[in-house]
Amino acid sequence: MTSKNGPSKDALSETTFQAIEGARSELVEVSLDIHAHPELNYEEQHAAALLSRTLEKHGFQVERGVGGVETAFTATLPGGGGDGPTVAILAEYDALPDIGHGCGHNLIAMAAIGAGLGLQANLDKLPGKIMVIGTPAEEGGGGKIRMLDGGVFKGVDAVLSSHPSSNRTVIPTDIPLGESWSLAMVGYRYIFHGKAAHAAAVPHEGINALNGVIHLFSGIDSLRQHLREDTRIHGVITDGGRAPNVVPEYAAANFMLRCRDRDYLSDVIVGRVLAVAEGAAAMTGCRLEVQDYYPFYENVRPNAVIADLLLNNAGMSGLKLDEPFSGRQGSAASTDFGNVSQALPSYELRYAVSEQPVASHSREMTETATTGFALDAAINVAKTMTLTACDLLLDPSLLAAAKSDFDKRGQA
Repeated sequence: MTSKNGPSKDALSETTFQAIEGARSELVEVSLDIHAHPELNYEEQHAAALLSRTLEKHGFQVERGVGGVETAFTATLPGGGGDGPTVAILAEYDALPDIGHGCGHNLIAMAAIGAGLGLQANLDKLPGKIMVIGTPAEEGGGGKIRMLDGGVFKGVDAVLSSHPSSNRTVIPTDIPLGESWSLAMVGYRYIFHGKAAHAAAVPHEGINALNGVIHLFSGIDSLRQHLREDTRIHGVITDGGRAPNVVPEYAAANFMLRCRDRDYLSDVIVGRVLAVAEGAAAMTGCRLEVQDYYPFYENVRPNAVIADLLLNNAGMSGLKLDEPFSGRQGSAASTDFGNVSQALPSYELRYAVSEQPVASHSREMTETATTGFALDAAINVAKTMTLTACDLLLDPSLLAAAKSDFDKRGQA
């Protein structure tokens, strides 16, 4: 779709595909370079510098360290067609501990840069402004949350992003208003302070902090059956004592709390788990300390209008689509893209990177993220996002419809 006086979709497609295919070798090189230099959240110095340099080389106006986040950036180009909206494409590029790019963020970065170059090729026909926004620390650090708070998304009208998704590419368009895609998530560190003593000679003089953590786990296990079925609570013991003949005076566990409804998470789950922790401390005589550990990740608010545009453009871009499974769509994971989707019309296109199922956050996905299949898919995703961004920039009615859908889902 285009505006009545705008360029035809065929003309946009031809220019887009030529630009992205012409940059294919560079895009693949960028993706493999990021993959070969995995960096944890907020440590993505190599990736942020590489992506910024690449966009700058192609004429984008790059600003580094935006929103007070050192490894974040914006890359901007004004359209040549006069005033209009701003559409942003998001790049992610942080890795996971030990397994590297087991979530395929190197492919997300590649697709975002590709879409930026595709839009640049059509710039003389486009009103408004295009942006590629580098968003670090998706894996638990909440980079987008800090960037939202820092005003980086101010003035942006719509956002597109992408994410590897095993062996299926699905773009559902029939989305019930109350449906949530992904789990809202928040994390806490529960610390138990006890009193050290000789575990054999005078154990009665000690207060066992590890017992507090153990009771916390037991209490949460008992709590699960009394919480909604979409609730997920999972944690690890990070500190449990250093020697078995010393009563542990310090023990701690980190927990993630999740569910599809951010209100149920904040108003019910957080308080119920805190009550368990307080009970564990009372049972053992420990002093409880609770620290924020993961920022509050909102659940993803889908957008049926943007989904429909992506669906139409995917076929033109060579992106093979699968039929959605019946029932609720979206992901059972959590992402700070959810916070963006709750702030403005947004869509994250999830696409197949393998012919066979491959689990996210696995060593198999780390290997998959460098295959020809995955790299080809990211190229086609870049084309799809480019054409969708063109639709939103050129036809004011489409952007208005996307905003209307966003508002309705916020009230559902």
